[in-house]
Amino acid sequence: MKAMATEKKDNWSSEAYQHSASFVPKLATKVMQWLDPQKDDVILDLGCGGDVFLFRFQVSTRTNIDLDGVLDVQIGEILRQGKGSLHGVDGSPAMIEASNKAAAEAGLQGKCTFEVVDATQLTSYPALQKQTFTKVFSNAAMHWILRPEATREAFFQGVSAALAPGGRFVFEMGGLGNCSEIRAALLAVVGRRLGLARTQEVDPWFFPDEVWMTEMLEQKVGGFEVERIEREWRPTTADAGGVEGWVRLMAKQFFQALPGDDEDEREKCIREVVDVLEVVCAKPGGGYMFSYVRLRAIARPQIATRYSNMSADDQAFLDVLSSLPNDVKRYSTDVADFINDHVEEIAGRVRDLLASSPYVPDMIRPRPPPPAPPVLPIPTSVLERIQTWVSRHKLLTGVIILATGTIVYKTYRSSANARKSRRARRAGNGGRMDVVVIAGSPSLPLTRSLSLDLERKGFIVYIVCSGHEDEVMVQKLSRPDIQPLTIDITDPPSAGSSIERFAQYLQSAHSPIPKGKKHHIALKGVILIPSLNYQTSPIATIPPSSFADLFNTHLLQPILTIQAFLPLLTARLGSAEKFQPPKVLVFTPSIISSINPPFHAPEATVCSALSAFTEVLTAELRPLAIPVTHFQLGTFDFSAFTPSWNHRGDQHSGGGQYGLLPPPEGLDTNAWPDSARHAYGKNYISQSGSAISAGRIHGMKGSSLRDLHNAVFDVIDGSNTSGVVRIGLGASVYGFVGRWVPRGLVAYMMGIRRVDELTTWQSSASSYNSPRSVSMGSSSDGGDVMAGESFVAVPLEHVADAHVWKEG
Repeated sequence: MKAMATEKKDNWSSEAYQHSASFVPKLATKVMQWLDPQKDDVILDLGCGGDVFLFRFQVSTRTNIDLDGVLDVQIGEILRQGKGSLHGVDGSPAMIEASNKAAAEAGLQGKCTFEVVDATQLTSYPALQKQTFTKVFSNAAMHWILRPEATREAFFQGVSAALAPGGRFVFEMGGLGNCSEIRAALLAVVGRRLGLARTQEVDPWFFPDEVWMTEMLEQKVGGFEVERIEREWRPTTADAGGVEGWVRLMAKQFFQALPGDDEDEREKCIREVVDVLEVVCAKPGGGYMFSYVRLRAIARPQIATRYSNMSADDQAFLDVLSSLPNDVKRYSTDVADFINDHVEEIAGRVRDLLASSPYVPDMIRPRPPPPAPPVLPIPTSVLERIQTWVSRHKLLTGVIILATGTIVYKTYRSSANARKSRRARRAGNGGRMDVVVIAGSPSLPLTRSLSLDLERKGFIVYIVCSGHEDEVMVQKLSRPDIQPLTIDITDPPSAGSSIERFAQYLQSAHSPIPKGKKHHIALKGVILIPSLNYQTSPIATIPPSSFADLFNTHLLQPILTIQAFLPLLTARLGSAEKFQPPKVLVFTPSIISSINPPFHAPEATVCSALSAFTEVLTAELRPLAIPVTHFQLGTFDFSAFTPSWNHRGDQHSGGGQYGLLPPPEGLDTNAWPDSARHAYGKNYISQSGSAISAGRIHGMKGSSLRDLHNAVFDVIDGSNTSGVVRIGLGASVYGFVGRWVPRGLVAYMMGIRRVDELTTWQSSASSYNSPRSVSMGSSSDGGDVMAGESFVAVPLEHVADAHVWKEG
């Protein structure tokens, strides 16, 4: 930094500057590049003291005197080669004296002159206001010059008056945030003695930002156009004088403002500031670092402002003239580069031609260029090879990282989920307190496995039964806490009475042992498991009666079951403080309904309808704070709930172990009419044997039932509040396939192909009768159906193993 002080007292010493702030001119490389001095430039340096920036290059290159200048050493030579000159001004006589001495030692007396000038009063020096300088330059001085607010605009007006038309104003100064730690220490230490307001008055610096400077040059003062401006944080290592030398030189005005002539107090204040800064600015490796922030800019006078009285024609002509130097420079540079490139290429070709020509004498034959040195392979480490591979395969690396992260996350969640303790509540007397109702057929493996697991975890389980056969199957489970709950859904009054008796049971007190302490039980959840047996057949071959029976047993019955339980679900049972509404869990298979493949109309229709019903039920019960969770199921391994004879039968038939989802056996389409068999038979057989048909994945075992049991418990106890839970092998994958994969591609993967030839139309007496005649030719004992009398759908026993939830 350099001083352009308004006070008469000279606070500067060139020796002290060299000792404590010599890095200031050393760090001016970038602003010198912006200045771009030419040999004929006439330059005005505002605040030249301290860096003596032009001739110190001469001193360091032509003499043995070192003024620690390491700026562009070509500046002095450039001015010496042409008609250019430099006039430096500074408010410190000591600095001007040092500049004159350096110029004399470098032999630049005729090129460089210096003068003591107060830059805050630049307009008071007529010799500097004649528009004679092609460039005005200032390095690390303007934060001193601009400190008096009253003279800021006058300073820029003086710079504008000094610049010749087309000139350039280039400067670098302290920017907003410059030496913030030093200013904070000075304001704190000196402010305790003078007060903060007085300390701010003696602060000799002004550090603006880009916005303030641009507005000042272009709007408040006007006449300038800012071409380039930037603010840069540049941490700077302290000079030989360290923190104390910098503080004594640069912050002298703070300490001179202290009252009285008590030098001991002044030294004590300086020591206090230095002690703080030596802690704040200390570098780990030794030395000190100052947080310099530099603001640099290039501004040009606006021609329109300078020559506002010109006519339009004169102004246009002047604009053309002002653009000529730039155009000539650009075009000449382009031409020179073009010539240089081609001349070098032609010279190389001529040299090679002469070197290879036998008729050229050896004395004048140019030597061929030496061969390129061989490239020696450098052994690389494993880490470098990995880095090279990653840089070449960024996309693949991202996929690998994503897949690995997903696997690790899933594994962590799975292990944490498996370690969780899942037990229902118990009363103080050891009795069970939580009740779960399962509305599903006891013959389904899913119903039996879920009821046994919930009973093992401490729940009282009730399975909804519609008849005596269902009650017998529940009793065969031989569990005292798995009980039948008989409800005749087809008889609404009877169903209402059953629900009312069950509600009274829930409100009564119970004891696990006779004459023991009684406790109350609570309904925790109702689980709806619709019938999961569906036939596969073309739509054209399914009689209306089969659709009616299907909708009655698979769709209407689950809806009526939930409807019967709604009064119980929406009633408050027990005390208001401890009451928690029960959960509703609806199970539906999701694989077929996700992709809607051919020949699965019954399952796709019913499951889609149940999904829509579940969404409506959720919307109706949400205001009542009754959560509804839709379980979209994939495939599971039910081998533990399959009779051993069925197990052996599957292996014998080649289907593999039960639970590996074997393809349906005995798919005989010969019972179909000829026309139906011709239209659908081939695709039906191909689709039934494909890897992803009938809700199964060939060669893959279904998911463990433990995953389903844990998911159900987590929903019942409230740890999982999701509205939709996808569980089981294929549930998520098929959902993604059905949502994003084109339907045609899915059908092709399932073996569906185009049928090129169709049969001709046949009369009603032909073998391709309407499905409505199915009942006419069907025998009561399930015997064969005569051709021409009825239409035959594929019997359920032929596809008993096609669905994973079927018991067999």
